[in-house]
Amino acid sequence: MLSIWAAKSRPRRPRPDRRAPERGGTDAARDFLDYLVRTQAIDAAGFDQALAALDRPGRRPLPVLLTESGLLHEATLVTALADATGLGFLREDEIPTQPVLPEAIDGDYAARARILPLSDRDGELAVAVVDPFDAETPAALAHLTDRRVALRLVGPGAFERAHRAVYGDSEAEEADGAVLDGDLARLQDVASQAPIVRLAARLVRKAFELSASDIHIEAEEADVRVRYRVDGVLVESERLAKSVQLALTTRIKILAGLNIAERRLPQDGRMQVADRGHDIDLRISTLPTAHGESVVMRVLDGSRRVEDFSGLGFDEAAIGQIDAMTRRPNGLVLVTGPTGSGKTTTLYAALRRINGTHLKVVTVEDPVEYRMPGVNQVQAHPGIGLDFAAALRSILRQDPDVVMVGEIRDAETARIAVQASLTGHLVISTLHTNSAPATVTRLIDMGVEPFLIAATLNGVVAQRLVRRVCDACATLGEATPQERIRLGRPMDGSPLRLRRACGCPACNGSGYRGRSVVSEVMTLDAELRAMICAGADEGTLTARARAAGMATLAETARAKVLAGETTLDEIGRVFEGQIFEDMV
Repeated sequence: MLSIWAAKSRPRRPRPDRRAPERGGTDAARDFLDYLVRTQAIDAAGFDQALAALDRPGRRPLPVLLTESGLLHEATLVTALADATGLGFLREDEIPTQPVLPEAIDGDYAARARILPLSDRDGELAVAVVDPFDAETPAALAHLTDRRVALRLVGPGAFERAHRAVYGDSEAEEADGAVLDGDLARLQDVASQAPIVRLAARLVRKAFELSASDIHIEAEEADVRVRYRVDGVLVESERLAKSVQLALTTRIKILAGLNIAERRLPQDGRMQVADRGHDIDLRISTLPTAHGESVVMRVLDGSRRVEDFSGLGFDEAAIGQIDAMTRRPNGLVLVTGPTGSGKTTTLYAALRRINGTHLKVVTVEDPVEYRMPGVNQVQAHPGIGLDFAAALRSILRQDPDVVMVGEIRDAETARIAVQASLTGHLVISTLHTNSAPATVTRLIDMGVEPFLIAATLNGVVAQRLVRRVCDACATLGEATPQERIRLGRPMDGSPLRLRRACGCPACNGSGYRGRSVVSEVMTLDAELRAMICAGADEGTLTARARAAGMATLAETARAKVLAGETTLDEIGRVFEGQIFEDMV
């Protein structure tokens, strides 16, 4: 009997022509679950969950069960299957542009069996399979086509994409009967049909695969555009048939507990989905547009690990300054920057360093983006009167040592935060300003007296997020004269090589993978406090802070380019070219 499990210590050569494992079906699937536990890909609870699903009548293939239940990420699953079975991966260049043997294997059968014929050469049919434990389907294909069958592995999500590329969007075609404007009962029925359910699940699953922060489903005149925000940049994924728009939107609204009859007003809701064994929140926002409702789904994985400052990209000097200002027993610490610049993540990195059994830490957020043990976290609900200001007043009656306010949005919240910092609390929060010194001007504009700012403000961290160059495909190239000017490097003949973003499968062709903080940290000393009380403007404060050692956003950005962490193109994108004036 041929064993389908390859020993971890034995070198494994690619065997693209290997047949299906001899030991197939449920027994082989159970052996694979044992293998996943031994390699610590899943735990005992995950094993029990998958085994119970495997034993249900009419169960789905094990690889589908593992990804849809969230026990395994698709990339991890396919790697484990390859290690266990010795089968090769489906490569992108193997996907045919036209159906292979369509007279014998049509698109509907391929979809039901989760197979994708790849090539027909020299009496051998290469087929990508989602379920390598299904021995019957390859045998049936061999009998049907009178050919040897060689298998490749493909994940469930990748299979669906490849199937659509070869045979067309069957999900959209199946849903063509979706009513465009009918009664609610009919609309609910269509939204609950299998094609729409699968479509909605697929869009969310792809967000996990891409590590996307948002899913944008945008109604347009002729179709529906789907985009994902990956590392802060929107990437178009696909176009859906216009006929699925209403049914898909309704499906999402049902799951989020929204009113499916109301399409004239914006709505907000939330839903939970499973990924890799834990629940993830999706915040749903609908917006009526000229061509129908557009939907944005924000992905919030509250159980993910909170990075420390170095993991976020702060240099040692900045970490020391932030530590000093957040370890004081009282005062106000602010993190500033535009939406999407990672301000809340920085606040949590600070909490991670100062949180302990000797401190009572309370937060008020909207939404709660991370869940942190030992921290009392409050979800703001402005609709019922629990906004930041109201929550902050209640929190102060809980005798906290440290208070984190998700954002200072109005004068009342600013006033309460300042008063709390005056009465012995450390308050950390965020604010929308372009630079650290501009924070002082913004607080004054919100009605906070300059002498109160000088008395309470420990320091300010201004930041942006830039994409990191993908290590898998980055290249080195000599800097151009214009790049030298932007980086402040003289044309003296000395070599200056910079990393270039190229693009590969690991980074989805973008050339970048992950993000890093570009920061500007201003710590208040006695002279700065006196200048604030005297009404100094932003330019004067900036000059003084730089004289005291503050590295500006431009200087930090330049250092990251020279270190090969990011590129000048990326810096220009994030700062819209304005920062180059300060870099010369």
